[in-house]
Amino acid sequence: MDSNILKGVIGIVGIAISLIVFPIVMTGAVAILGNSHISSYTGLEEIVKIAPLVIFVGLLFTSGAAIVSGVKGYRKKAKTAGFSGYRRSI
Repeated sequence: MDSNILKGVIGIVGIAISLIVFPIVMTGAVAILGNSHISSYTGLEEIVKIAPLVIFVGLLFTSGAAIVSGVKGYRKKAKTAGFSGYRRSI
């Protein structure tokens, strides 16, 4: 299997994982925010409110970057080989 195709597949799997993990992270954040003693920790409430968004955007960005890298590599390889997806018999 071509490594560029593998990058694209990993990117798609990463997007699926980020969509699966996001509700789990949100449940954890709600549990932490529900604690009555959270105000005794300086800045914890703000960090917990921002963390799910940072995790979700980070996973989506890295997955998208993997897909873009795979597509660019695949196109570059096809261009240097002298064909655009189909091999011609000479």
